[in-house]
Amino acid sequence: MKIEKMNLGGQGIGYINNKVCFVDFVIPGEKVRVEIVTEKKDYDVGRCVEILESSPARIEPLCPVYKICGGCHFQHIEYKSQVQIKKDVLIDTLRHIGRINSSDVKIHYSEPWHYRNRAQLPVQKKDGIKIGYFKKGTHDVVEHDLCYINQREINDVIMILKSRIKDSDVRIYDEIKHRGNLRHIIIKRGVRTNQIFLTFVTKENFLPKRVYDGLDKEIPGLVGICLNINDKKTNRILGEKNILLVGTEVYEEIVDGKRFQIGPISFFQINIPVFENIIQKIKQEVQGSYLVDLYAGVGVISICVAQLFKNVVAIEENPLSVKEGIKNACLNDTENIEFIQGMVEKKFNKIKRCDTLILDPPRKGVGEELIKKITKIGAKKIIYLSCNPATLARDANLIIKDGYNIKGLYLFDMFPQTYHIESLMVFEK
Repeated sequence: MKIEKMNLGGQGIGYINNKVCFVDFVIPGEKVRVEIVTEKKDYDVGRCVEILESSPARIEPLCPVYKICGGCHFQHIEYKSQVQIKKDVLIDTLRHIGRINSSDVKIHYSEPWHYRNRAQLPVQKKDGIKIGYFKKGTHDVVEHDLCYINQREINDVIMILKSRIKDSDVRIYDEIKHRGNLRHIIIKRGVRTNQIFLTFVTKENFLPKRVYDGLDKEIPGLVGICLNINDKKTNRILGEKNILLVGTEVYEEIVDGKRFQIGPISFFQINIPVFENIIQKIKQEVQGSYLVDLYAGVGVISICVAQLFKNVVAIEENPLSVKEGIKNACLNDTENIEFIQGMVEKKFNKIKRCDTLILDPPRKGVGEELIKKITKIGAKKIIYLSCNPATLARDANLIIKDGYNIKGLYLFDMFPQTYHIESLMVFEK
């Protein structure tokens, strides 16, 4: 079977007897022998058993558990070819879903290794205590000592915590029986500040002191340790209650010269150098005096570009993120931002004037109802930051139908070694 192209999930696409077949760990242009492992009415899923004609882009993966751990998908592909594949997938998705023929994609490369500033690791007791990432398609933890996409400092912390946890008497959570206590460990690090923050996710309001006592002496830059209580039988990692165990309740990061304080359950971008490149591109594209930032999170984009506007409105559903956004605006002496808490689809009705509108939605995208409201307000520029080409394609089609043109399309490789695609599309009226 010849691999024709890749899909959004990083699988190669080929055809066997005119039926589409999806295969992991292959590269477009390769000829492979495939064993069918799943048969469906409209497609098959295959496993590559032999590479008959190898791509010149094929390399040996760095990680010894690469094909077992579900954290990476493209380590068998040399880096520049990874990005070219993502570009092809983005263009193909826009064409097929959005009926948008836009091949002029400007690519921004990044450091391909040790870039992640956050690690969320499940803890599992199965043939001993294991701390790592889940095996693809399962909830079986893959134990390994070094992750090549985590920052080196985070890998060092993981090794310290593994030793502490294995030497303690902490009970490990069993997600099937809903018993035990320790569920996850989360490590966050400020790239520009070298500050580290730890969160232990537990079922109970308790963690043996020997797990965390004295870690501030072992881990350089450790500023805080928190207990997050998640007593629900759920796949969600975090619960709603946080208890500070050691140090401060936040760690700090600097983005584009602005200082941000980040709490234990706040979302923050995982690749800061690339995100700063996105901020610079947004600064180049904004226009006018009035900015509206939708799905604003803790207000990073709003705060970084606020000096270019007379007035900024940031709308975010999560009340904790809004609270931290207000605090971060004060921290940076940014007085021209108004934060509105609530569902974007409902709160957008409060907006009466807008020159530039920024969209940074979750994977589900924006949707037709909100896009109708957005395009009616008549912003000169709409800047759409997307983590899902499929919903970008759908939404872009609607925006164009309502009278906007695509001014620019950019691919920022936020997640090297994975199939995830971060793109920025700029529309103008």
